[in-house]
Amino acid sequence: MENVNTYRSDIQEIPRIRKNLSELAALWAIPASELNQIGVILEELFSNIIRFAYEDNLDHQVEIRLLREQNEIFIEIIDDGTPFNPLENRPPRISDPAASDAGGMGITLIRTFSDSLTYERKGDKNHLAIRKKIKSQV
Repeated sequence: MENVNTYRSDIQEIPRIRKNLSELAALWAIPASELNQIGVILEELFSNIIRFAYEDNLDHQVEIRLLREQNEIFIEIIDDGTPFNPLENRPPRISDPAASDAGGMGITLIRTFSDSLTYERKGDKNHLAIRKKIKSQV
């Protein structure tokens, strides 16, 4: 089962991403805890793309592909922004997250909630693939 959606490079698309994910969760029987983690992954990645990937004010498209195979969800996010490999980004270690400034935790959360991450630049596009195990099977 695969689901592919394209979103405008606009932060106002996040509610649409949430809605589409919620509909998939019901269809694919994704437990709430995994659904919440997948939601954080998608929102963090999408908002980072919108904030940092584009050096112009033009409209861009961000493609989000979700694939369910047995007890795993595969996510691929494709954008035509500036090349950026989040796997090479090493956020500073934060001993007390409550005392730190807001922001900067996105990549850490994505790594924590994901079972694997891969990045590839294909032509003029970033391809970030995430694998997330889920507890239930369809």
